[in-house]
Amino acid sequence: MEFQKLFSKFLIKNKTNKLTDQQYQFQKEISKIVGYNIHNLDIFKEAFSLKSSSKITEKKNYERLEFLGDSVLGSIIACHLFMTYPDANEGFLTQMKSKIVNRKNLNKLGDELQLPKLLYADNNVTLSENIAGNLLESLVGALFLDTDYENCKKIVLERLLPPSEINKLENKIVSYKGLLLEWSQKTKHTIKYETCEE
Repeated sequence: MEFQKLFSKFLIKNKTNKLTDQQYQFQKEISKIVGYNIHNLDIFKEAFSLKSSSKITEKKNYERLEFLGDSVLGSIIACHLFMTYPDANEGFLTQMKSKIVNRKNLNKLGDELQLPKLLYADNNVTLSENIAGNLLESLVGALFLDTDYENCKKIVLERLLPPSEINKLENKIVSYKGLLLEWSQKTKHTIKYETCEE
């Protein structure tokens, strides 16, 4: 076991020496964000690659990892909320999860981590307004593949989306319409909607 660790460190060290300056800088930035020396640089390069504008070269890009990261992140947050709020009902847990993993919040977190700056992209590519949140999900997908579920969960809850961030969202109202419907059902009031303009 000790030999395996030593050999693994030797391989990583030798592999690191063969990186270009850009790759080394990228690896350093990702490691700083996630808090450990990443193992598979290629997964993280894929996580921060955009679709090629050329149809001839169909390179790998962040979208598949975004899909995976979305599911892993949803699972991590659901488990965290379930354990953190043992007396909360399903409605509260669903609302809290929705507040945390909604596009606006993920975009904000991705921007705070400055993830769009790490993109491997052509200069002439137009970025979508949701790129920061998409890259956050893609980063989570890459973390899951580079480590495992438990380590990924630890990194998400300690570095990317700590409980202090989650607590800020507890009293935030995301849907006023939903709040109004909830109030009307509790107080047995009937709400009528009137269309003013289409």
